Amino acid sequence: MKIHLPSRHDVEKGGLRADMKNSILFLILIGTIFLGGCSLFSDLKKTASHNMAIDRTLPKYELNKKNLKEISYQGRTYVIQASKVDRHQLNKPIGKVTETITINEHHQILSKKELRKIEIVPDKKDEKRTHLNFGWVYSIKGVSPEEEVAVTINNQFLIAKRK
Repeated sequence: MKIHLPSRHDVEKGGLRADMKNSILFLILIGTIFLGGCSLFSDLKKTASHNMAIDRTLPKYELNKKNLKEISYQGRTYVIQASKVDRHQLNKPIGKVTETITINEHHQILSKKELRKIEIVPDKKDEKRTHLNFGWVYSIKGVSPEEEVAVTINNQFLIAKRK
């Protein structure tokens, strides 16, 4: 009885097949990731375009620069509360507050010039600054927008009640 041992050529050939399979699997994996990334980019682009179209149609609510807790629209003034509302409780956007400001610990608005200022010898105490990014105004489900709305501030939805 003769036992057939694989030759060096057979071993190298089999190793080559395994390398080819691994390379093909790697290329398929990279292709799948690339296509998934393109799809995600396309979805983000559609969402951004949709949001920009909505933003162009929304009326502007004015922020009271002397009292940053007040916004107004068409003679109605709303006072922004500390209480938050969940995204699922919101209806469609009804307006926007297009303000981005930075305030110090005394609630004073800092100008762009003050924000760019570099102190050569800094004071011993650090000044606390808060960045406020205002966004869309929403109506709240089950509540009249004449009485209460939700204002987006720093990606949180805060209730604003009519004054």
